[in-house]
Amino acid sequence: MPGRLDEIENMLRSCLGGTALRANPELVYAVNTLLMRFLRTPDSLCVLWHKLDSMLFNTVYLITGGTMVITKDDGQRVRVTSEQIRDLADRLLALSYRFMNVSPTLEDALYDLSRNGSYAAMRELTARYPMDDMERRCILQVLEENGQAV
Repeated sequence: MPGRLDEIENMLRSCLGGTALRANPELVYAVNTLLMRFLRTPDSLCVLWHKLDSMLFNTVYLITGGTMVITKDDGQRVRVTSEQIRDLADRLLALSYRFMNVSPTLEDALYDLSRNGSYAAMRELTARYPMDDMERRCILQVLEENGQAV
């Protein structure tokens, strides 16, 4: 099942901390509901990514009173940036397609998503889909230059 609740919770906890999850316990379920939409609605992965990004940003904004400062489980207080939220949304979205069978439909969706800057989609493409050597090297270089290589 895409977007298993424990995986979602662990990913959210590692980025936002347990305090943020306790302040908004329905977040895990809201994320799961959104992830389950891929291929069940006309929403593209790009649309879902933007919806997930907005949901996460709004949630962090609301639970922090606009400061965007969260307390991690180790007690460290950190300011969550929009780039961190975007990356979290990207990694969470990968849960919706990670175990799907290789297909032309998914491949097209991943290429579309990768053209919109999704590092998770780029990693998925290089791991599971055939491509020419030059294309693979270019994608791997983008991932490495942005600290996103596996």
